[in-house]
Amino acid sequence: MCEIAYQNKDITSKLFAERFQGKSLNIYGLNLPPVRQALPTNIPQIIANELRIDNVFLLEDDTIAVIDYESDYKKRNKHKYVR
Repeated sequence: MCEIAYQNKDITSKLFAERFQGKSLNIYGLNLPPVRQALPTNIPQIIANELRIDNVFLLEDDTIAVIDYESDYKKRNKHKYVR
């Protein structure tokens, strides 16, 4: 029997993120410069929980975009991401 990982959507999103190089994040409704590269999410200077951060992109203008995916739309999640 093959079990599906609890974080299966996060795992899939990270695999797809590797293909964002040179692409736009407009599909998420974000008017940002194109992605230069997907950056690692295990940032040693910051204590990061794998369940808290899904993708980090370096954009063409040298800014950083943190994209987090949710399985369900919940109003309370908006407060989580404002921080």
